[in-house]
Amino acid sequence: MKYFPKLILALAGLLLLAVPAVRAADEPAGPPPGDHPKRERGPGAMMEHAAKELGLTADQEAKWKAIGEQERTAGKALRDDTSVAKEDKRAKMQALNKGFADQRRAVLTADQATKFDEMRAKMREHGPRGDKGQKKEKSE
Repeated sequence: MKYFPKLILALAGLLLLAVPAVRAADEPAGPPPGDHPKRERGPGAMMEHAAKELGLTADQEAKWKAIGEQERTAGKALRDDTSVAKEDKRAKMQALNKGFADQRRAVLTADQATKFDEMRAKMREHGPRGDKGQKKEKSE
């Protein structure tokens, strides 16, 4: 009988230690803290995100996809063109992108166009990879 209270205390202690393990088994496994799921990158993924944000109709989305195909074809042709100097390619690519952005904007309603302009301004503010100009500061 003198071991009975010690046995009860030991079992209660083990039970308390087991509770977190049992609760953890019930929770769905998510990514570890600080580990972000991989996102698709590139102009196509950005335009898909923009299309969702703007709430495009099916017709508008079809037109955006057609413009995207034209943009990819023109961009690939420019990248593959070895007769253009590297410095000139950048300027030409920016002009290409602006032209296709203007085509996309023409498909939008006035409210969507305003939101599209805001999204583009925010993207330019954050830099090419969302680094908020950090790359420039490091190189100076």
